Amino acid sequence: MNAVPPRQWSITTLSAPDGALAVHRNGAPLAALVSDQQLTPVELLLIAVGNCFALSCHAAMAARQRERVAFEVRVTGTKAVELPSRLATIDVRIAFFDRLPPEEADAIAAHAKRLCTVSNTLAAAPSCAVVAT
Repeated sequence: MNAVPPRQWSITTLSAPDGALAVHRNGAPLAALVSDQQLTPVELLLIAVGNCFALSCHAAMAARQRERVAFEVRVTGTKAVELPSRLATIDVRIAFFDRLPPEEADAIAAHAKRLCTVSNTLAAAPSCAVVAT
């Protein structure tokens, strides 16, 4: 009997050398106003991770006195098999389009990881209180 694989969502943030960001879902660009595109809350969370990480990469390149290069940040969320309903993993992968030495790409990614407020918040299991008023 084959087990059903957990559901996955994937969002890609593309950064141009000038710093402009473009978000894609399933390979299709999202419009500036996304309300009519019926994004799920999970996709919005993944967009926040991807955009924050991309902006952190810009800051890391500046701190390393490196000219900006084009890159993409792909963020994939995989749903947990057991309850409560949540993501079990969020995977962030960065690919630089211009050839960077692997050690430089790794250093930029590590620096960006330290700066990314959204992924760092998720990694620390923040408190989330729900109160009916």
